[in-house]
Amino acid sequence: MRALVTGCGRRLGFYLCEQLVAAGWRVTGSYRSERPELARLRELGVELVQADFGCEEEVSRLIEVLATHRDLALVIHNASAFEPQAADPAAQLVQFEQYYRVHMAAPFQLNRALAPQLAHNDDASIIHITDIYIHAPPPHFANYVATKAGAHSLAMSFARELAPTVRVNTIEPGPILFLDEHDDAWRQQVLARTPLAREGGLEPIWQAVQLLMQNSYMTGASIKVDGGRALATL
Repeated sequence: MRALVTGCGRRLGFYLCEQLVAAGWRVTGSYRSERPELARLRELGVELVQADFGCEEEVSRLIEVLATHRDLALVIHNASAFEPQAADPAAQLVQFEQYYRVHMAAPFQLNRALAPQLAHNDDASIIHITDIYIHAPPPHFANYVATKAGAHSLAMSFARELAPTVRVNTIEPGPILFLDEHDDAWRQQVLARTPLAREGGLEPIWQAVQLLMQNSYMTGASIKVDGGRALATL
C-alpha cells in the first residue's frame, strides 16, 4: 500500500516518511522547498513531489502524480505554516490567507480529489495533524490557530461524508519538538505547564498514527499527544 505525507522535508513529516518506509509502505511525500534532508528520503525510495500549498495549481499537480497510484491507502496532512503573528492588520490578513491555503484549502482539495481512489483500498484512512490550541486559542496566534481549527472541522466533515469506505481522524500535538529559536526560558515555561514535564519527541506521534491506521473502528476521532499540556489551557 502507498501513503502520502505532506510537508515531508523536515521534522515530523520527514520522520513519518522514514517510519512508513520501515514498516513496508510505499511513500509519496510533498515538500515546498528543497532541503538537504530530502536526499535521505530519495535514498529510501520515497517519491518526492515539490508543491507549494499556497498555490492551487501546484496542489493539482500533486494530485495528478497520485492519480497514477491505485494503491493509495493513507493520507497524512502534516504540511503546516507558522510564523509570529504580524503587528500590521494588512500583514495579518496576508498571513491568514497563507495559513488558510496550507491548513484548509489544500487538504480540502486533496481529500476531495483522492477520496474515490482511497475508497478502492480496504480500510483506507486520512489523518489531519492539527494542534491542541484549537480548543483554547491564544489571541497572539489567532491566524494560525483559527485555520488549524478549520482543519479539524474539515476532518470531521469528511469523516461523516466518506464513511464507511474511508476513515478520517486527527492528531493534536503539544510540545513534541521545540524549534531552534525557542530559548531555554521559553522551553522551561512550557514544560512547567505540561503535566509530564518533558518534550515528547516524534515517536509518540508515530504511535498515534499507527493506532489510527490499525484500529478500523475509529473515525471522527481526535487524539491529543501533548503530555497533558492541553489541561493547562482549559
